[in-house]
Amino acid sequence: MTKNILLKFFYFLFFIQAILVGNIYEGFDFVSDEGAKLGDKNAISGQSSEGWLSSWNIGSGNSLFSSKDIAFKSLESKSGSILVKGERKTDTFFAKGYVYRQVENGYEDEVYGSFRIVPGFITDETVIGMVFYYGKDMSAASVTPKNGLFTICPKRWGSRLGIIGAKGKTYKVTQGIACENGKEYLVIWKMSGLPKFGESSDVSLSYWVLDDAQVEYFASKGFEERYFNLAEPGSTKTNVNQFGRKDLKDTKRGFFKGLCLVPYIYNTTNVRFDEIRVSDKSIADAVGLKD
Repeated sequence: MTKNILLKFFYFLFFIQAILVGNIYEGFDFVSDEGAKLGDKNAISGQSSEGWLSSWNIGSGNSLFSSKDIAFKSLESKSGSILVKGERKTDTFFAKGYVYRQVENGYEDEVYGSFRIVPGFITDETVIGMVFYYGKDMSAASVTPKNGLFTICPKRWGSRLGIIGAKGKTYKVTQGIACENGKEYLVIWKMSGLPKFGESSDVSLSYWVLDDAQVEYFASKGFEERYFNLAEPGSTKTNVNQFGRKDLKDTKRGFFKGLCLVPYIYNTTNVRFDEIRVSDKSIADAVGLKD
């Protein structure tokens, strides 16, 4: 009896450890025809996907496979991306569009991530970003940047700049360079102090938005975090387009197994998303820095 209990306890510890390590990756390298709808037979998971519990699903609007890659010279990349489209309501207004997929891995303490975007047309009311959503209800009424456990948006409602934070607790970026239609961007994020499931701790969230020239500059510095800490918002290669940070005190919000990563847009025709990465190692690993 005692031996069986010890074996069960060992397997329990192994399982807990297993869900707290490993990378999450999606390069959208589907074996599919151009323009295939996300969720179709050959457009549910990239060939190189890892770290996911489910396939990709459309939550609202539409999403199509694009053979175009969002690539930077110094970063690893797989061919293909997705085009997330909002539902047209009028000639000048598009409702929300989002897709989602559940992660297999949970993380404690510190984790890094990135994703790449190419915006469509942008208005003051356009929203572009990644929502970290935890819950069974994936309806359009429930999944919004305001309801996510965490939200990282390089473009927010009512401003050309972004926002970072959690439901009811956000930081609005006030200085920096706005994203432009048709331009490629790398969005990098960091979470530290993440609690175990059911526990609470002080969590810190940070994000940076980089254009092509800035990506290459920080790549030359090995994407070491100390260079990001010195960088000011601005348009030169040694700047970052945007930076935001939010500290959450004594919160139970965390990066848990089963969390949904949600590429999200509002009031724009389309936004391309690509190269979603999560790593517990470093920023360099989380952006796919080439050796």
